[in-house]
Amino acid sequence: MSRSASLFAALLLMVVSSSALAQDIRYSWFEISYVVQDVDKDASRTDVLIGQTADISAQDGDGVKFRGSLGTWQNFFAFVDFNSSDIDVDALVTNSQGQFSAGDEFDFTAIRGGVGYRWPLSPKTDVYGALSFDSTDLDFGIIANENFDTDDNGIGAVAGFRTMFSDKVELRANVRYTSVGDVDLTTGEFDSDTLIGIGFGYELIRGLSITGDFESGEFSSFNIGFRLDLDED
Repeated sequence: MSRSASLFAALLLMVVSSSALAQDIRYSWFEISYVVQDVDKDASRTDVLIGQTADISAQDGDGVKFRGSLGTWQNFFAFVDFNSSDIDVDALVTNSQGQFSAGDEFDFTAIRGGVGYRWPLSPKTDVYGALSFDSTDLDFGIIANENFDTDDNGIGAVAGFRTMFSDKVELRANVRYTSVGDVDLTTGEFDSDTLIGIGFGYELIRGLSITGDFESGEFSSFNIGFRLDLDED
């Protein structure tokens, strides 16, 4: 057995053996978080009538995320995820008068809502899957008479893993697909993306946890906040 396989087997054994001391995994909760959002997209538009070109570069920013889940009836749960961030954008306008640079912010809003199902592997470890309706909106406003605003919606799906690593610590990971996870700002057309996410929760007091999640994709993000359990015994 390779060294990496041995380490993975040891970690899996430790997770399973620790589950007897851990609390139940909760599916009814409300969370508010501070989020750092990375967009990293460029675009260019040319108005041939006035002989002007506007180039923009969207970068990163921050905002708030609200999430909630309600379950589990016969292992089903419903969820909603709302993300609103102010993203930095640099602009360069070129016309007959020369080149002019500017900086501003735009609104990035992503909303997901759907239903899922959990499959318990042990009293403290679950795998789950979910389907969602996803919406993504990038609101730039008018930059040098050019409208870079774009939005779209579509379907999404996620498969994940949750475990109570200890009495106070939850670890989780997921793979998520969305049909509106990427965008060409020049054409305004959206494309799909597959994102990888990892996260944790640490219970501060009974029913209240500090949480953190990182998701890597075309629109990567990191959030940290507080989760309140709604189905506390």
